Amino acid sequence: MAPTPEQEQIIQEEKLAVLATLRSDGSPQLSPINYAYQDGQFLISTTRDRAKYKNVRRNPQVSLCIVRAGGRPYVMISGRARIEETDIEEGTAQIARNMSDQPLPENFAERLREQGRILIIVTPERFVP
Repeated sequence: MAPTPEQEQIIQEEKLAVLATLRSDGSPQLSPINYAYQDGQFLISTTRDRAKYKNVRRNPQVSLCIVRAGGRPYVMISGRARIEETDIEEGTAQIARNMSDQPLPENFAERLREQGRILIIVTPERFVP
């Protein structure tokens, strides 16, 4: 499923979202995140010690909420997540470029490995205006 043009604009212009995953007891876990949107998927960088990593491994159903300043308009996305643990450098670099205009450090790939970084890749199944 693809976003509407208005939703696409919000997704491309905003930098922050809230990721909802499910804890082992079924209660929601909300995490503010930075993301990149590439080829119809949301890329989220995290580390293996974070709750969102553990939650997605257990249950891939997730939601994202991207809100413009002032609260309207917003985009909610429901979808399935998968974890990428090896091929993460380009996706993580795109997230970093979205967050800052600063150049990436020369040892960027090494830092990712040291931090235990992974990518959560969300494939949208539904966009809600």
